[in-house]
Amino acid sequence: MQIILSPIASTKTSTVSISGLVLTVDGIDYDLSVIPEGGQAEAEEGSPFIGIVTRDKATIRYEYESMKAEPNQSTDWADYTFDMTEGDVPCPIKWLPEPEPEPEPEPELIEEEAEEPDNV
Repeated sequence: MQIILSPIASTKTSTVSISGLVLTVDGIDYDLSVIPEGGQAEAEEGSPFIGIVTRDKATIRYEYESMKAEPNQSTDWADYTFDMTEGDVPCPIKWLPEPEPEPEPEPELIEEEAEEPDNV
């Protein structure tokens, strides 16, 4: 099946996988076997699909967390097109490098002042 991911900047990142004729987008299964062989279906409003969907080709609205992504993404549709029938669809987004974790501060050594005896 040809899967085309249409990237949309968001606050979350979509997950897409396929198993035969079942596409799973963000944990929801869409069984494309209900589309007759050689037939097509129009994407329903609110679904992750865009335009015409067939058993052989689907365009999916692919949300990605824009704050963690490189500002300039590829404009070549080939980078968002995958031919596959099984497994997780690869994420085509170029991500910013993970920030280096800040080192934990060294615990400060506390010098206890020796108590001087009270002068009696």
